[in-house]
Amino acid sequence: MNASDWQHEAQAFIADHWPGPERLAHPDAYQLASAGWYEALGTAGWSVAHWPAWTDNATGRGMSWSRQRLYQWQMFCHQARTPPVNTLAMSLVAPLLMAYGSEQQRGLLLPEIAAFDVHWCLGLLEPVNAATPEPTWLRVTNDKIILNGEKRALADGLLASTELPKDRLWPARILCIALDDAQQWRACLLPTNRDGIELRPVPNARGRWFHVMLNEVSVEPNELLTLSSDALLSALAQPELLSEFVLPEANSLGLAEQLRLLRTELTTNTHEDTDTLLTQLYEAEVALQGLRALENRALAPVSSVLSTPLPMPVLSLKAQELGQQIGALQLASFGYYALPDTSALREHNEGPVHPRGGASGETAMLTSQALSALASSHYGWNPRDILAKQWLGLGQTLQADEEPSRHS
Repeated sequence: MNASDWQHEAQAFIADHWPGPERLAHPDAYQLASAGWYEALGTAGWSVAHWPAWTDNATGRGMSWSRQRLYQWQMFCHQARTPPVNTLAMSLVAPLLMAYGSEQQRGLLLPEIAAFDVHWCLGLLEPVNAATPEPTWLRVTNDKIILNGEKRALADGLLASTELPKDRLWPARILCIALDDAQQWRACLLPTNRDGIELRPVPNARGRWFHVMLNEVSVEPNELLTLSSDALLSALAQPELLSEFVLPEANSLGLAEQLRLLRTELTTNTHEDTDTLLTQLYEAEVALQGLRALENRALAPVSSVLSTPLPMPVLSLKAQELGQQIGALQLASFGYYALPDTSALREHNEGPVHPRGGASGETAMLTSQALSALASSHYGWNPRDILAKQWLGLGQTLQADEEPSRHS
C-alpha cells in the first residue's frame, strides 16, 4: 500500500471508530466510546503496528511499520483527540516484557496488551500518608512469596470518572515494585483482583491515581520480572531506551496547542513581564515552524531530491528543546507550581492541553513525576545516579567491608 492510500485508510479508520470528544460531553458516553475505540484497534491489529513482525499477539503479528508511518499515525490520532494509543501498558509494560520477560510472561500478557483487553497501573510510590513508613516488602515464608505494603499507583487516566461502574478501562493489572529479602528491587506483575489487593480511587485525580492496599498478597514465581535491583530502576527511569518497542511521539501538535493556549493566557492576564514573555513566546513559535518543517522532511517520500529520510531522533531532539523552552515560559508566566513538560515521551494523544503544564492527564509526564517522586522518597535513589552507575559499571556488588543498607 502506498503512502497516500495508507493515509486515507488511517483517517477513515479514526472517523469510523471515534466520534470525537466534542460529541461526548457526558462522562459515561466518553467512557463507552473509549472502550469501543480500543476494541476496534485490537480487532484491526493496529494496536501493535509498532511491534516487531515476529511478536505474537491476539490478532496475528506486529506489523513493523516504519517510524515515519508510526509517527504519522500518532499525529492523526492526536489531531482527532482520540483516547491514547500509547498507554502505560504499551509504552512501559510491553517493552519491559519484550526485553526482559520470560516466554511464559510474554505469551500471557502481550496478547492482552495488544488487544487492549486489560489496562495497567504502575505501583511505584509509597504514599506519604501510609499507615507505616516501611517500604513495600516481598518476603518468602514457608515456600510462599508474600507481598505487603501500600502503594500510590499511576493509571492511564482513561476513566472519565471513577464514580462510573467498573469496566474495561479500569486497571486490571498492576506493575508493583518492592524490596525482597535480599534488599533487591523486584517488579511484580499482578492482576488487581487478586485476594489481598484493594484499589481505592484518589479523589479529584481524574482516574489517574489509586491508593493500593497490599495485604498478604500471594505472588507466584512466574509473576516476578527477572530484571531486578539497579537495572530494574534504570529501565523504569528511562523506558524510552527501549525505543524499538515504543511508538515515536507525535510532537508538533501538542506543542502547538501549548503555545496557542500560552499566548491566550499571556494576552488575557497581563503583568509587568508580559512584553518580554511575548517576545520569548514568538521565538518559540518560530521554533515550532522549524519543527514542523523537519516533520515534513522526515515524513516525505524518498525521491531524487530527498534521497534519504530525516532520522527520527532529530525530531525528538528538536521537540525536546522546544518543550524545555515552553516549560521555561510556563514557569516564568505562572510561577513555581507550573508543570513544564520535558519528557522524551511527551506527546500522548489524550485530549486538550493546558497552558500551565502539558496535556491534561498526560501519561508520560505523570510517569516522569511518579519516578521523580520515587527518587526523592526515603528510598534514597536517584535515576541519574542509577544510570551513571550502570554505564560506568559501578556498585554492582557490595564490597566485603560494606554493610548492606536498608534504603540502598
